[in-house]
Formats: sequence, C-alpha cells, structure tokens
Amino acid sequence: MLIHSPLKRPTHAGADAPNQTSLQSSLHPSLQSPLQASLQTSLQTEFSAEVDGVIPWHYPQVKTPIHRLYELAKAGQWNAGTDVPWEQDGKTTLFPSSDEGNPLLGFADYDRLPEAERRRLSWWQHRLEIAELLHGEQAAMLIASQLVSSLPTVEAKLFASSQVADEARHVEFFSRYLHESGGEIPAPSSALMTLIHDCVEEPRWDMKFIACQILIESLAMARFQELRQHTRVPVLRFAIDYILRDEARHVRFGVEFLRGHLATLDEAALEERSRFVLDNVLRLANSLNVYNRIGLAKGWDLAELRRHLRRYRLQHPELNRQRFRQLTLNMDAVGLLTAAGRARLERMNLLG
Repeated sequence: MLIHSPLKRPTHAGADAPNQTSLQSSLHPSLQSPLQASLQTSLQTEFSAEVDGVIPWHYPQVKTPIHRLYELAKAGQWNAGTDVPWEQDGKTTLFPSSDEGNPLLGFADYDRLPEAERRRLSWWQHRLEIAELLHGEQAAMLIASQLVSSLPTVEAKLFASSQVADEARHVEFFSRYLHESGGEIPAPSSALMTLIHDCVEEPRWDMKFIACQILIESLAMARFQELRQHTRVPVLRFAIDYILRDEARHVRFGVEFLRGHLATLDEAALEERSRFVLDNVLRLANSLNVYNRIGLAKGWDLAELRRHLRRYRLQHPELNRQRFRQLTLNMDAVGLLTAAGRARLERMNLLG
C-alpha cells in the first residue's frame, strides 16, 4: 500500500504549463490516477520493501565480461555539476527541438497559434518528456540500490553499485535542468508511477532486474538517442553524450547477467516475464502521449487531435520501431522474446 506524506506542495504557480499553472492542477481529473491526484498535496510516496539478499564469501579473480564493464564504469565517472557546460542555458529563445521531432506540426489548431505560443507549448511538452526521464532515472537508482543486496555474485554487486552512482548523476542533471528551464517539475505519469512502486516492492530480484536493465534502460536509451538527434539545447546535447555511455554499460550488464539466469527458468516463468515487459511497454507508451494533456489544456478537439497523431504514426512507422528496437533486441538476447511475445510485437508493428 502507498502511504503519502502530509507535506504540502508549494502553492506558487509553475511556469511550465500554457496557462501558467502547475502540471498537476492543469491535468483534467480524467487524466489523473489516484496516485497522481494525491501528489497535489504530497511531495513524496513511501513504499515498503523486503529485499532478500545474498552475502557471498567467495571473491573470484577471473576477469569476466561483467568485471570489464565495472572497470569501464570506474573509468567513465563524470561530474554533473562541473563537467557539464551549464552556462549554455537550457532556456533559450529557440524551440527546444527541431521541427522533425514535432508531431503537432500540421495540426490546424497548433499551426494557427502565434509563434510565441507554439514555442511555449513546445517547452511545456519538452519538460513533460524530460520529467518522465528524470523519474525513470530515479527508479533505476532505487532498483539498482536494491540489486546490490540481492544479486548473487560479488562482481554483479560491484557493477550494480557503480550503476547507483551513475543513476544518481542522471537524477542530478535532469532535476537541475528542469529547475533551470523554469517552473515546477511535473509528476510522473500514472503508468510510470505504478511501475516504479511495483518494482521497488517486488520481492523477486530477477523481476527487479528485468524492469531496470531491460525495460527502463532500453526505452531510456532509445529516447536519449532521439533527444540527442533533435534537441536544440546545447547543455542537454552535451550531457546526453555522457548519459548514453552510462546507459550502454547498464544495458550490456543486463544482457550479460540475465542471459544465464533466464536459461534456467521453465517456459511458464519465461512467458510471465515476457508478458511483464510487454504489458508495461504498452502502458508506458500510452501514458507518454503528452499531446492529449496539451490538447486538453488548450481546449482542442481531442478526437481530431488523436486522428492527426494516428495519421502521423502511420506516415512514420519507423519512429516506433526505432523507439522499441533496443528493447526487442535485448529481450531477444536474454531469451525473453518468446513466440507469443514476438507475435504480439508483430501485431503492434514494432518489429522491423
């Protein structure tokens, strides 16, 4: 059960929504989960987790692929406070992303807006998407910290400990970036909030591992690559290069370690884990559609907006395939892309 803190959220209006209100108050009640609604009067969500751990007394000196990843992690440390050019301000007079990355272009209600209003909407959209990444990075930090206790080998624990530090840097960067670009930090989507809570309370270490290293990290890598391609914000582009190197190590660790473990599971257990990943992919994909939030705040015709976005997806089928390509490759590499899972992805047109 979730227990919400009685701490009160600051009452000043945020600058990130078009009507100068915070995201939580600008969301229509129909778009809020009970957890999201509770965040209007809470600064935190508590959880209770019992983590079964392992203390290995054997310290092998064999240099395995995971050990080499740990060495790369030590060599790849960076400082989000001093190694990032914060003087290249995130809040500019430009749009935050190039036109190629904006599905709203061509939608009549959006196109007829003055340029200043379209720029403001673009920054709001950008902040919603970056906030979701921030919350996902905190999730990875929390789960990786639990895995330090739960993973069965010393080398896996060592790498997981380095990942905690990596994720902490990412949380530091994205939270500062959002603060410096103006306004309150938006709350997580209902699907992400539920996934994070379920994973930190999940007693099985391999389900935590799959959620963190396969689901969250794979989707994050694809989104970071897309941001890197389209962003016009210098400090964001610079930091994403660092972050992508970290995430690549995390994904590789997940593949190296999970492959052997999942090979020991029976078919039913594999199907359960495959369904877990794909069910959450669908929930996250639906919740990440920030355009409905924008359309509702602007009073647009939501049915027409959805038709426009559907046409956009049909005209650009490669976008979703690119976003989910890393995930499907990693699922296949560790043995989670079962026949049923593959058929499901094909029905969603997500296999290239």
